[in-house]
Amino acid sequence: MVGQYLAAIIMFFLTISFTAMFFLPPLKIKLRSALVNFYWVGVWLFLGGITAMAGSQAVLNIMGLNINTISNAVIFGISTSFVLFVMFAWGRLTLKGLAMVSGKKNKIEN
Repeated sequence: MVGQYLAAIIMFFLTISFTAMFFLPPLKIKLRSALVNFYWVGVWLFLGGITAMAGSQAVLNIMGLNINTISNAVIFGISTSFVLFVMFAWGRLTLKGLAMVSGKKNKIEN
């Protein structure tokens, strides 16, 4: 029983450590464009959230709690939201870049 608690404590601190590493890039690197900075921070927050949820699932499994159905559904939902967020960001930033390029081209021609 003590070994189970020790393993859960080690996994808990590993989860905190890895999750904290995902929060460092948006704190240390600030981008000039507010829109790009928003998506930069959002991607890292999603990655940190996915890591935290997966780690908490592992800790609870080590403790012997059967939470697989709920935690798998939550992780699936967060992962799906992450993919949608990235695809929307890619589309929006691509369209903004194309608009800026075409706007500069029109200014040069005029």
